[in-house]
Amino acid sequence: MARITFDGINDMMKDLKDMSKLLDSGSVDSALYDAIQPAYKKAKSTAARNKKGHIGKYGDGHMADNIPLKLIRDGKTRSIEYGWEKSDNSDYYYAKFVEWGTSNKNYPKQPFIYKSMKKEKKVCLNIFSERIREMLKL
Repeated sequence: MARITFDGINDMMKDLKDMSKLLDSGSVDSALYDAIQPAYKKAKSTAARNKKGHIGKYGDGHMADNIPLKLIRDGKTRSIEYGWEKSDNSDYYYAKFVEWGTSNKNYPKQPFIYKSMKKEKKVCLNIFSERIREMLKL
């Protein structure tokens, strides 16, 4: 007869229960918010700015100062995103033309949102991992 013995199963079960509690507590939301900050700040600092800014019904200022940041909860899945969607019709709808460009060759794309995430992705992931480890006391 062959036998395999696993040590530490009870500890692993406890860790899994702790992870489940963590998901339900909203702590993951806080970790996501903290983790996205380097990329979000990079986008704000590299966004194009004109001299006077924008004046509109939803707010005034530059698009760089009004980049949307939102937490998305889909069942047990959570994510955080920043930037504008292609369907955006807010006061800063023009930001999508800056990011993706237009069919007019005089207005080429200037992807500050994409570049900020590409540049800071590893930092963001490290911050998120560290926050979760702290919460799980690992």
